[in-house]
Amino acid sequence: MTVRKNQATLTADEKRRFVAAVLELKRSGRYDMFVTTHNGFIMSDTDSGERTGHRSPSFLPWHRRFLLDFERALQSVDASVALPYWD
Repeated sequence: MTVRKNQATLTADEKRRFVAAVLELKRSGRYDMFVTTHNGFIMSDTDSGERTGHRSPSFLPWHRRFLLDFERALQSVDASVALPYWD
């Protein structure tokens, strides 16, 4: 079971593992794929676009899925990593 913690309460080891996993995704190009996907949905969410990711009722479920996919990618690098939240 994944337990998400406030980023302010992460231990030094949890922060180190999280950052290392993000950096590994960045090195492999997988992080950039997430950025490209997110940006693609921002750019298409116009008055004449699909309005899938940001300007519609699908905002919350779309981002929930997006963050779950990102967390799974982090966990493929280090299974102990959970995506922290910022409060």
